[in-house]
Amino acid sequence: MAQINDFLSHIDFEAMREYCMANGKTVRYAKGDCFAEVGRVGRYVGFVNSGYFKYCILTSKGDYAVTGFSFADECIMDFTQSFIFDKPSKITIIAGCDSEVMQVPLRAFRDFITKNNPGLIPRMSAVVLEEAYGRYLHLYQKSPTERYNELVEKYPDVLEQVTLRDIASYLLVTPIHLSRIRKKLGK
Repeated sequence: MAQINDFLSHIDFEAMREYCMANGKTVRYAKGDCFAEVGRVGRYVGFVNSGYFKYCILTSKGDYAVTGFSFADECIMDFTQSFIFDKPSKITIIAGCDSEVMQVPLRAFRDFITKNNPGLIPRMSAVVLEEAYGRYLHLYQKSPTERYNELVEKYPDVLEQVTLRDIASYLLVTPIHLSRIRKKLGK
């Protein structure tokens, strides 16, 4: 299946998944529950068994803006702040629907990675930076319609899994603008 998060195809997560399956516990999150919260160091790393999570930041108006997603069979964590630097998160990771995660404590997971594959964290950092920078450039390079089309082409299931409001937020358009785009495209 195609993935919104291109970096996932550039990193071998199998050893990390096996570690989580062997050492983790299954935790259920109701829609709206937080996996990680802004201002707090993330406590867990996991793999989504079912459902999805949205990575959000708080805008100056006090609303959440969606910056990313983790879907079934994908890794979930606050990578850049909590995992790498052991600092409080700058994002909140929220269950977009009733979801289930196989999770382990973040510090134990980081120790496992550092011991068993010391080059992985720098590799992951480089790949995540490349994807984030590419997405940043697309905001200037592509129109909202082009970004919507690219999203739906790369991840056709997104429309069945994610609310249009969250898709609009991810694309940095209003829900009304997204509705106009979809109407124009005959969706």
